[in-house]
Amino acid sequence: MNLSVLNPMQKKAAETLEGPVLILAGAGSGKTRTITYRIANLIEQGVAPWHILALTFTNKAAREMKDRVQRLVGSDVDEMWLGTFHSVCVRILRRDIEKIGYQRSFTIYDEDDQQRVIKDALKALHYDEKQLPPREIRAKIGDAKNKMLSPDEWFQESPRDYRSQQIHDVMRYYEERLKNANALDFDDLLLCTLQLFVEHPPVLDYYRQKFTYVHVDEYQDTNQAQYTFVRLLTQNSRNLCVVGDDDQSIYGWRGADIRNILDFEQDFPDATVIKLEQNYRSTANILDAANQVIAHNTGRKEKALWTDEDEGEKIRLYSAGDEREEAAWICTIIRKLQKAEKSLAEIAVLYRTHAQSRVLEEMFMRAGIPYRVFGGTKFYDRKEVKDALAYLRLVTNPADDVSLTRIINTPKRSIGDTTVTALQEYAREEELPLFSVLSDLPDTISSRAKKSISAFSMLLMKLTMLKDTLPLSEFVDTMLSETGLKAQFEIEDSEEAQTRLENLMEFAGAAKEFEQQSQDKTLEAFLENVSLVTDLDRQEDAPQYVTLMTLHSAKGLEYDDVFMAGMEEGIFPSMRSITEENKMEEERRLCYVGITRAKKRLYLSFARRRMLYNQITHNAPSLFLKEIPGRLIQEEWPGGARPAPAQRPMAQPVSQPARNLSFGTPGMAAGCPAALNIPGVQKGFAPSPARSLQTNALFKPGDKVLHRKFGEGTVQQVTGSGADARIMIAFTAYGTREFSLSIAPIVKIDT
Repeated sequence: MNLSVLNPMQKKAAETLEGPVLILAGAGSGKTRTITYRIANLIEQGVAPWHILALTFTNKAAREMKDRVQRLVGSDVDEMWLGTFHSVCVRILRRDIEKIGYQRSFTIYDEDDQQRVIKDALKALHYDEKQLPPREIRAKIGDAKNKMLSPDEWFQESPRDYRSQQIHDVMRYYEERLKNANALDFDDLLLCTLQLFVEHPPVLDYYRQKFTYVHVDEYQDTNQAQYTFVRLLTQNSRNLCVVGDDDQSIYGWRGADIRNILDFEQDFPDATVIKLEQNYRSTANILDAANQVIAHNTGRKEKALWTDEDEGEKIRLYSAGDEREEAAWICTIIRKLQKAEKSLAEIAVLYRTHAQSRVLEEMFMRAGIPYRVFGGTKFYDRKEVKDALAYLRLVTNPADDVSLTRIINTPKRSIGDTTVTALQEYAREEELPLFSVLSDLPDTISSRAKKSISAFSMLLMKLTMLKDTLPLSEFVDTMLSETGLKAQFEIEDSEEAQTRLENLMEFAGAAKEFEQQSQDKTLEAFLENVSLVTDLDRQEDAPQYVTLMTLHSAKGLEYDDVFMAGMEEGIFPSMRSITEENKMEEERRLCYVGITRAKKRLYLSFARRRMLYNQITHNAPSLFLKEIPGRLIQEEWPGGARPAPAQRPMAQPVSQPARNLSFGTPGMAAGCPAALNIPGVQKGFAPSPARSLQTNALFKPGDKVLHRKFGEGTVQQVTGSGADARIMIAFTAYGTREFSLSIAPIVKIDT
């Protein structure tokens, strides 16, 4: 292993092995390479692999890191733990979960399973799904668990009105159902591990002694539970190395807490902070644009990406008449890239919301451009695959009522909904798992249904015995045949049936591949792997089609050519973020992520008129476009480039002084807009040097101005003087607004 191949900052990170370390790794700065060399260096210095833990956010990243380390040190590193938070917690729980009242054969429920339990809860409690949408309740359950709140604690922090009480009731029912089914959802994997650590100190002590060096990738994306997990593990050794970029913290809406990375130096005053700012991905112009945009955020660590690469092409900005003209322009550019023999695998079209893909897809189909929408229906979310999984889950965990009700009549075997409801009610009355009543049926069940249920019960018993005698891949093949899952599609002569049959064959192939590659070849290990796989893990390395995806999905990926469509106020940034500073800062980080996905060429576009959500809107160009200096942009208009010198004015970035951000007490909710109001530091535009309390002399009716949030407008009236001066401005998209002139974030623009 040769550390001299690293740049100076990467080398420093790889050689700083003791104590808390914060590696601020900008986009494309080689963070995976750096953390890999650091782990390899630990092993070279004599640290045993089993003392090293590395936590990532995808299994794919963990596998890649492990392979790299093995190549560097040239020895077996299988005893090192590299994996996602969830996969590591599963390993811990499989060993000791019985200490907190579960069986080791617990099932992991996905989103679809959660929805089923929530719907059952609403039905049992006689609550209306229209008034309490299951998706909303699932989100609230996840948010509560991210903040480590029990249903009762969540209710105490809620408005405590009637609706909150109903949600609380569903939460409690949901928790009881999962516990009775010996099942955990994804958030429980972390919470139960924390419960195990807190209630059984010897278990925590064991893992503290085992993992004396802990690494966390993408630290800016950790939530409160993950933060607590890491702090507990490293409390004694204090050998914690976290890698991340606060400028790429874009998952606040699903529980990620940016304070974890911003407050690292408060948590560890003796921490070594290393900044990776040299970018190996993008051209200088693309990086310049990214730096200029993100500089407008106040809640961030100071850093600026730079590169040894050439300036590269200017960023192309297209002003379309409507969304179809925008999509047509994107197709035209992609056709030109194809003629220049550019790979479709290196082209991505990014947008803020899923709904924007519809028109793009239609235009791509007309143009004959192959594409794939990233984040569509996942393989393991397809009905026939979930049915197969339900059979496998049920034979490993008979208490799994959700899986049982899913497949009790799949394929059709004359067991209707009325019969299933009767079985569920009987199981509740007898306080038994649903599986147990299959062999002791109530008298209310018809003789025909009893015959079908008896055959189903015998099938499950047969599969349970075969599970322990057949190799994994052979058992999966047998299950698909014995249950009739394959036969139901083999007898149906349709393209859809053929596709579903092919998916089942692919599922069997996945089991065989797992059996060949994994050390633990058990059915339980296979199901665990399936539960923890992510959409990113299944991405093909070189797809020969253009990738369409949301900006959130694009994080961690890179392409030669990147299009960012729909750069309009109300779309990106979203309407909800325009009046809330903390949400606006996250939107700007999302823009930064989008820009830095591009390696060679970046294309931005907006539509002056757009049909979206069945409504026609006329949106102003995105605020983020105004934050990119004009010198970096080549503007295009329908029919050709916009003639000079009519150049759109751009805001200059704010120069931020060093500062200490205070984020309040540990118990406060994630996301603290008030904490970002720093005395003496003006947000948004830099004040003009000529401005003073006599600012009313600078503006007169008819002047064109640019506002920090509301974009371009026309001055209607200026009243008062000095500190009492007021200005009234008419904005195209937001109507007329009045401001205190001495503090209004506006600049006059030339016309």
